[in-house]
Amino acid sequence: MGGSFFEKILRQFTRESVIKGKRRFLTSGLIVFVSLFFGQLFLSSKLFAQVPDLDFSYSYVNVTRNNGGGTLETGDIIEVRALINIMPGSTITNVYFISPVPAGTEYVPNSMKMISNEGATLKSYSDVGGSDVGVYDPAVPGIRVNICTSPNNAGVAYGGAGFYSTSGGGTVVGGDIPRAANNTMSIFSFRLKVTANFGDIINPTATYYYTYSITTGSGRHKKTTKYPSSHDFSYSGIKIVQNLGLCANFSSASFTAESSFGSGKTQNRPAGVNAPGYSKTDISTGSPNDGFYSIANNTSGDGSTITTVPYKTAGSPRVFGAWDIVGDHTNATDPNAGNAPVSPGTTGGYMLVVNANITTGEVYRDIIQNLCPNTYYEFSAWIRNLCGQCGADIEGNAKGPGNHGVMPNLTYAINDIDYYTTGNITYTNSWAKRGFIYKTGPTETSFSITIKNNASGGDGNDWVLDDINLATCYPNLIMNPNDTATACAGYPITITDTVRSYYNNYGNYQWESSPDGNVWHPMVINPDYTLAVGNDPKTTTPILKNGLYEYYVNAVFLPVTAYNGNYFRLKVATTQSNLTNPSCSVDKSQKVYLKVYSGDACRVLNTGIKNFSGSVINNKNVLKWTVANDGDVKEYVIEKSVDGVSFSDAGIVLQGESNGDNYTFTDPANNSSINYYRLKIVSGNNSPAGYSKTILLYNRSSSAFKISTINPFHDDLKVEVFLPAQGKVDLNLYDMYGKSLSKKVVQLSKGNSQTIMDDVAKLPAGMYILTAFYNGMVVQNKLIKNN
Repeated sequence: MGGSFFEKILRQFTRESVIKGKRRFLTSGLIVFVSLFFGQLFLSSKLFAQVPDLDFSYSYVNVTRNNGGGTLETGDIIEVRALINIMPGSTITNVYFISPVPAGTEYVPNSMKMISNEGATLKSYSDVGGSDVGVYDPAVPGIRVNICTSPNNAGVAYGGAGFYSTSGGGTVVGGDIPRAANNTMSIFSFRLKVTANFGDIINPTATYYYTYSITTGSGRHKKTTKYPSSHDFSYSGIKIVQNLGLCANFSSASFTAESSFGSGKTQNRPAGVNAPGYSKTDISTGSPNDGFYSIANNTSGDGSTITTVPYKTAGSPRVFGAWDIVGDHTNATDPNAGNAPVSPGTTGGYMLVVNANITTGEVYRDIIQNLCPNTYYEFSAWIRNLCGQCGADIEGNAKGPGNHGVMPNLTYAINDIDYYTTGNITYTNSWAKRGFIYKTGPTETSFSITIKNNASGGDGNDWVLDDINLATCYPNLIMNPNDTATACAGYPITITDTVRSYYNNYGNYQWESSPDGNVWHPMVINPDYTLAVGNDPKTTTPILKNGLYEYYVNAVFLPVTAYNGNYFRLKVATTQSNLTNPSCSVDKSQKVYLKVYSGDACRVLNTGIKNFSGSVINNKNVLKWTVANDGDVKEYVIEKSVDGVSFSDAGIVLQGESNGDNYTFTDPANNSSINYYRLKIVSGNNSPAGYSKTILLYNRSSSAFKISTINPFHDDLKVEVFLPAQGKVDLNLYDMYGKSLSKKVVQLSKGNSQTIMDDVAKLPAGMYILTAFYNGMVVQNKLIKNN
């Protein structure tokens, strides 16, 4: 391009400023520099007033998951939104937009439109070239639209050779309709269907092209120069992730993020947070404005705690006369209602209060550290829409009571890649939890977390956020026997642990022993069944059973008298290296106390029985015993009791039905979570020769309360329920995003019953979670629906 040296400097500066997408306020330092350099101070205000003051932003909404939120999955539809925001007094010409269809997606036909900041359709465009200002060219493949506000002077868009034409764009004038906060906000949108596979990343890109003019000099020296420019959008990436649902069995993990923002007696916390693109301010009746945030313990403008004051009234303590007056969320008795606001001078929890910027983009960023590799974490936050009275029309005029305006819609990104969108946070006068499950990589111990604002501001999109939480889902470990194991020295004993987890990654385990139940040592089981101190990590593959991933581990060893009084347990982890990290392993097994007898003391086990033990395997109680000499024995009668007092026959094992000296019996009928067993030894003349000791087996998944279903299900969902006593059962079917889809409350009798959830036929195929509540107990199953 030609032009004076001054114009070249100006052109380069303004172009770089436009490309960066920031507001075009030239600093006073540059004005003074240019003015003094050229000795033309009188030209400064005239010259710089003509540089367009505009913003750009680029975002998307997951249309498929917009009600309740979710990860982006294969087959989902997203609506891409490209925004220009231009201030009054600024004008740009030849404005047009081009976007290729990114790999891993396909264009949704006839989805091009111009929308308001509240998402209302203002204009729709045809895909056919030469028919209006929009065109979809499948050969590119890509979308083009020529954009204008008023007058309607944009040219017709064409595919083929005309797709990349540098002319045909329209004029956008600051102050024209559609307006938001007195600015002209033009949002072009179109939809894409995700065709990429799970694990892939899609990278949408697009460009706004436009021209602005600058006039220099006056009189016969007056000169107007046009500067073609552009703004490129290059999205960092959206991960295609199968949603795993939120686990019920979790514990909070340690991390460095702000979390609950602390507490204090002053309404406004002095310290800020890392909020890129936003500025901190104290809350007041007219603050924070668009693009600002506060950290406060009360969302009123003056510290008022009266939550029922009318909206939109003179002298109202409400911010802008429209915001709800609420307290924070932390430790609220009712998590949906949150806490009441506190008066000035009273200690209250802080929360992040945001008045979203006109443009979309980052709101919050932090680094989360001290994580465990190969581990599932739940990342979540509680969010509340503050403004149910903020709606405005396309001319920027308030709509009146009951019009909520722009609804908050947020994205959670990890290491700058999007993983989850909250969907629209509708105005419900309550808090909503939004979160997802993220699995760390094989060596990943930290990541950055970013919360982005997907929706434009202008009227509405005012919200609070609190209790950012990171939790890890851990397994249940069930030992059998669950308290004391008794054995004779030199005879094999079996200790079993059943591991059940919501996810399938806790397949690494290590047996441990302790002399006092406090200090634990890893143990090796040698090929000859002797024990030694040392690392002996093992790996197995959990199997999905009744909605949980499960495996069981047997420790078979020959006890010696030195083991008497020791404790044994199992430790599990997601990797073998994590087994040695106390923060990344799980050792919540019941510790088993070992009693070892020798010599004459072994006679306490009666009639030649050296060991009698049991374990729960595949939900069945399995008994094992070893004999020294049973030549005079006819049979072993297995007796069973649910209270340890009254016994009945559960089965018979004949003498000789053994593997050498070792006998095994599997109880075919487990109808209680607690069962006592003993052996009655019957001699050859049919007289009882004696009894063994009594052992206790505890099966947590047994019939204290259990449900079973036909899985997969189709038109209806039949649920078999066993109750130990008559009572009420609450059934709730959730999708994998934690959204409740079907509820049923039934009053059932003791024993087995059946009920049907018959409103599930229209649900799409996929994975669901059925949760049943009974008398303080919870049972949760993963289910598959087939169509």
